[in-house]
Amino acid sequence: MMQLPHFHDHKSLMNDNAISRSSGSSIRVIAERGTPSRAIPPWSLSVTVPKITVFSITLFCITLCGAIVSPPAPAHAGQPLSFDTSSFSMPLTLSESHHWTSSETIAAKDIAAIEQAEEMERQAEMQLDASESLTSVRPAADSVIHPSSMIPPGSFTVPAPSSLQRCLSSDRYWLISTRHITSTACRANLQNPNLRISRLNRCGRVTPSSLDEYLATFDPSRPRVIYVHGNRRSAPLAIERGLDVARELESNRCGQVPMDFVIWSWQSDRETFAITDARIKAERTDAQGLYLAWLLHRHVDAAQPTALIGFSFGGRIVTGSLHALAGGAIGRRRLSEEPVMAANLDVGLLAPAIQSDWLMPHGYHRLATQNMNRLVLLYNQRDAILKNYWLLSRIRGTRALGYTGPTRFAPRYDGSPLPVRSRDCSPTVGKAHSEEDYYKRSCFAGREMATLLTSCQQID
Repeated sequence: MMQLPHFHDHKSLMNDNAISRSSGSSIRVIAERGTPSRAIPPWSLSVTVPKITVFSITLFCITLCGAIVSPPAPAHAGQPLSFDTSSFSMPLTLSESHHWTSSETIAAKDIAAIEQAEEMERQAEMQLDASESLTSVRPAADSVIHPSSMIPPGSFTVPAPSSLQRCLSSDRYWLISTRHITSTACRANLQNPNLRISRLNRCGRVTPSSLDEYLATFDPSRPRVIYVHGNRRSAPLAIERGLDVARELESNRCGQVPMDFVIWSWQSDRETFAITDARIKAERTDAQGLYLAWLLHRHVDAAQPTALIGFSFGGRIVTGSLHALAGGAIGRRRLSEEPVMAANLDVGLLAPAIQSDWLMPHGYHRLATQNMNRLVLLYNQRDAILKNYWLLSRIRGTRALGYTGPTRFAPRYDGSPLPVRSRDCSPTVGKAHSEEDYYKRSCFAGREMATLLTSCQQID
């Protein structure tokens, strides 16, 4: 048993001022109280200090280890600390391994649970496949299957919403692009324009189609809505914006009338600065109106119920197409086919960028009302873009229909006044010329445009 002076024993530390080394492995401190310290010769420091320092460090480490393994009983001041060195030879013991909870154990349990669930799902699928193969052989009376009874309780399925299944099975989406052909009216091919027609899914994925397939899907019981976007819309953005409008119609339509939604994509990418870019696109709307009139002629021949929706310059294309369909001239060009009157097409215009007098009896698109059944007009008297509409023609006082609202319209084919439903959306849209604001805010554009689905199948 070794004995060391306790480090809290201040009296012993004050009395010990001489160090001597005895033989063996023990150190004894001796001195007299009040006796002056005896100087240690320099030559003895060079020999004894390193050995005593190393040995003291070793004993200090042993003391700490002993305190950790077997803490000694509380000692009083002035008493030396004592510990049993035999405890150093006893090995440390750990708890049994089955009591451990490590991250590897938790991960292993999770993996095992996942594998068990996957195995149960595979067995359920095998049972369903086996039952389907039996139904193809057995008579119809014996082929009643209840898949829910074959799925084990531990597995799960996520069924698709019934509304999503209904929309996917009924509504169809089309893309008609004229971005690859000329947009100059004097050079437009009006005999057989090379329209690029594609099918779309709800996510905007494009599948090439043809004009023959498009015409073959005409159905008098399914209304067909043609949407024409405004200026500065790239091809992907035109699809995205068109599908947003389609969703608005689906969520606001009355009943579950299936429809075909067509996105008319024309060359409207941003090319230069504001007013110069607007003048270029205004000239292109004449050719686009002629192309759309050529397509509408096929709709009328097949008695296909059709509605038209246009925003900004898209409204200019819509009214121009109806004017050309009735035999009117656009950009000094006419269709070579017989004029069509009384097509009874329903039209929805949002902030249309056309002059306020173009639909009057002597206006540029005066014959458009001959083919309208009714008109829904949403305008904004605070629109900062349409307020400066006169810059297109450089004639002051020229105002846009999407800014002033309804004024005077030419009569329909039978001489009756055109039914117009209009609304000033300036309190909610503000100064912005944004199509999204008409749908997202309290202007109720989605609800107003959805009425075209039912009214296009009725003649007022």
